[in-house]
Amino acid sequence: MPTLRTTSSRLGPFLAAGVAVAAAAAVTATGATSPSMPAGPPSDATAAGMTVINRTISPAPTTNRGFDGFQTVTIAAPKGKVVLQGFATLAGGNTGSVIITSTSSTAKRYQVKLRFPGEQGRPGKLHVRVQLLPVAG
Repeated sequence: MPTLRTTSSRLGPFLAAGVAVAAAAAVTATGATSPSMPAGPPSDATAAGMTVINRTISPAPTTNRGFDGFQTVTIAAPKGKVVLQGFATLAGGNTGSVIITSTSSTAKRYQVKLRFPGEQGRPGKLHVRVQLLPVAG
């Protein structure tokens, strides 16, 4: 493992340990199946009634300002379900052709805002996974 060099000899071991912990956490968090999307729901999530919506969308700007294009993708929760959390990733296409500027979620929807800076290159695909739970009550 590489060591970090600092101007203070007292901070070196602490910084190196922090980098090692962060790297180990990143490897553990990503899992082995996919570096960008979470693993499938665990068995207790199935028992709780969790359902998952997976969508693959071809991004295309719906509005333009100057040379930049913008798009908002909204996934609505079906009746009787609420959004627990969502994940969005871009795959394929040219680097920098599409940027996820923000994601937000409420009980009724999961929203992804995209920006197409100068509409440069092929945009690839947007993969969205939304986890839903039944309405309590």
